[in-house]
Amino acid sequence: MQRDVCVRCHFYQPPQENPWLEVVELKDSASPYHEWNTRVTAECNLPNGDAAVLVCELRLQ
Repeated sequence: MQRDVCVRCHFYQPPQENPWLEVVELKDSASPYHEWNTRVTAECNLPNGDAAVLVCELRLQ
């Protein structure tokens, strides 16, 4: 019997704007990017979206 498994993830990044200034402030810890949303997108979300879909067999007993 063949079974298929689909795993879907949604990574939510809350807004980073300073409510008083209405701008996203520079985050030194996100270097070399300006802030963490940009870094997460560049280092995690884009590579995952570009990755090849691999077909694997999962045997459940």
